[in-house]
Amino acid sequence: MKNKNPEDDSFPSSESSNIKDSIHNSAISHYVAETHSLSTFYMIASVSQIFLGLAVVTVAVLGLIQPQWLSTSLIMVASVTTMIGLYLLYITVAKKNNHNSLLRNAMQRIMQHKN
Repeated sequence: MKNKNPEDDSFPSSESSNIKDSIHNSAISHYVAETHSLSTFYMIASVSQIFLGLAVVTVAVLGLIQPQWLSTSLIMVASVTTMIGLYLLYITVAKKNNHNSLLRNAMQRIMQHKN
């Protein structure tokens, strides 16, 4: 029988790039790995949605958008967008402070350390 040499081409060297090593190449992927959840991104999205919706309402109310029908329709759309952003922020904060998830996370940590 022929023994395989570890320096043979069929074995990848330890210095070659690994798929797991290439996951954390960008700063965004490193930040996502650190947060361990999407709640941070949901909060950023909801706050920006609220801010942009209120900005459009403010611009339309100040009269900087001339056709009255366009200004009215933009106010309606921006108001609904702001309400959706507020609801998303409420859901995200309520989910983050849920006591059941705190208990579930503690149980998962215990099981991981036990194994």
